[in-house]
This record gives sequence, C-alpha cells and structure tokens, in this order.
Amino acid sequence: MYEVSLSNTLSKAILKLCSDAGWDRVRRILVKIGGIRKVDPELMTFIFAGLTKDTPAEGAILSIMMTPLTLKCQSCGRVASREDSELICPSCGSRKVNILSGLELSIEALEVEKDFYKHE
Repeated sequence: MYEVSLSNTLSKAILKLCSDAGWDRVRRILVKIGGIRKVDPELMTFIFAGLTKDTPAEGAILSIMMTPLTLKCQSCGRVASREDSELICPSCGSRKVNILSGLELSIEALEVEKDFYKHE
C-alpha cells in the first residue's frame, strides 16, 4: 500500500511546517500527485486522517489533484497522455519516450490558522 507511505511522508512534512511556522491548525491541504504513482485518493485521504488524529492537521480537508502521465515520443514526436503507467508511445509503440508529467508529488497549497494572542 503505497498510500500509507505517501500519507506518512505528507503528514510528517505538514506537521514539521506547523512546528516551524507556529501554526495552530491546518484546515486544507492541496496535494499534486502524478498518475504514474497509481494512488487511490480516497484511501490516501482515509489514511491521512488516521495519521493526523490529535495533531494540528486533524480534520484538515485533503484534496488530491492527480496529473496524467504525459509522454513525448522520441521516435514519432507525438505528445500523448496515458491512463495507465506504461512508458510506451500510444501512436507508434516506441519505448523511446520522455516523461513530461505524471511523476509529481508536491504540496501545492495549505490553509492554516495561527492564534496570534496565544503566541505573544
């Protein structure tokens, strides 16, 4: 279950950001994940919720934006997106392709709260 590893990495990164920045609560998280990673967004959201229980990220809304695997063929020059994770040109069948997108794994946006009176 790749989702467990990704959720764990994500929760640790967000909790470190909270600690470093002095944020009291994380309300929303937008994560971009490439399609080649084959992540189940619902499962990842469920796991993330469990990992962040009793932390500043508990109850945060996790939105996952999946980006398609997009390839450029070195043989025929075609740029194409794939639903699967095969690194093969859908036009000519060549395996000589460059990955243009689909490997992403990044925190794109966070909505956080900080109680300024608490931190004076």
